[in-house]
Amino acid sequence: MLDLVAREGSSTPETTGGLVIWGGGPARAARGRLREGAAVVSWPGADVSRLQRAGVPFRAVESLLGAEGLAAADGAARGWARVWGRLPLLDGKSFRELVPWRGSSLLWNASTFLVEKTAGPRCARMADLALRLLETTAPSEVDAPGLGPAEALLLGRACRARGVLFHGPVPASGRPLATAVPRGGPWRRLAVLLAPSAAPPLPSPAAGVGLTAPPVVVLVAGAEEGRAVAPLLRAISADLWRSVVPVTLAELSRWETRRVHRAVSEAGAFLRALFGRLRGTPGLAESYSHRGVGFADLAARDLEALLLGHLPGAVRWIEAAVELFTSTGAAAVLLAVPGPDERRAFVHACAASGVGTIVLRLGAPAEGDTTRADGGPQPLAALDWRPGEDPEPVVARLREAVHGRVGAG
Repeated sequence: MLDLVAREGSSTPETTGGLVIWGGGPARAARGRLREGAAVVSWPGADVSRLQRAGVPFRAVESLLGAEGLAAADGAARGWARVWGRLPLLDGKSFRELVPWRGSSLLWNASTFLVEKTAGPRCARMADLALRLLETTAPSEVDAPGLGPAEALLLGRACRARGVLFHGPVPASGRPLATAVPRGGPWRRLAVLLAPSAAPPLPSPAAGVGLTAPPVVVLVAGAEEGRAVAPLLRAISADLWRSVVPVTLAELSRWETRRVHRAVSEAGAFLRALFGRLRGTPGLAESYSHRGVGFADLAARDLEALLLGHLPGAVRWIEAAVELFTSTGAAAVLLAVPGPDERRAFVHACAASGVGTIVLRLGAPAEGDTTRADGGPQPLAALDWRPGEDPEPVVARLREAVHGRVGAG
């Protein structure tokens, strides 16, 4: 029987037996291979009740790889997404270079979407799990009863990359996995959202009525967040002696003017053309792989999700925010927006408008929500603040931002 315990001091088990990677179904397939000396390992998420009822001994992949191995597989998904945008895809240019907008790359506004909503990172994680399992158990042959089509396909390709015999059908290509592709691009909805002559009315200032100095614009996710930061806004207005203009994300549509409409339409045309140029190219297909395991077929909808879905939406945010900042003559912007990609879009808009930005985090940051030095335009500062806390640290940073003296922090 396959020995699933690694030799002391080595990550490679001393074994050449068979391995059954269990995905579900009748237990007889595993029981038969067990009699032939194979070991049984359950794939993450598999229903193992039949194995337990049949008395088939097995170990879970999670147990074999341990917390460190599982964390490494999760990291492989994030790492793949980070590297993918920098790989040459077309004419020697990376995706980051192929989607410029207002002096920066739109890629930065899709960092979280790419990791959480597209298939590529999921495939990279599954491939990494399969490879780590093969490296840990070192089998000579593998069976995979009950695995889903995508898992079986990636496992078969991982076996081929490791030189392990895989018993199971490995089709030339698999069906694309689901991605977050909206029906119709945001630029189409924007075309009917506003009348051609629509102009945005300014909201009433939260404080400082009658002050003539350029205001501080505050972007908040919604009314609840607006109420939470109201005391802070009053303190900002009183200290800086200028009005504070709060705007929720829903209200931002009031700044979607004809100029914004034209810009988003131009972006839509540009991104559709790029989709046509990139789709089916060798560079794109080669970019969808992890440690020798390819998955371009499984991630075939990712490019559409990015270029025809998420990025036009990011341009819409950017252009409406630029319209807001320029029309109000904002002296500085305070961003209290939790969505990482939305927040990056507004920082992008601030950089394009020449306005200093302070990011305000009202809650614990989401996992992976970090700002990298190479992650596109940066805020002047990022601060944590809770309702009821002293507003002075935030006021002080905004005071410096208004006068252009805030350092990155």
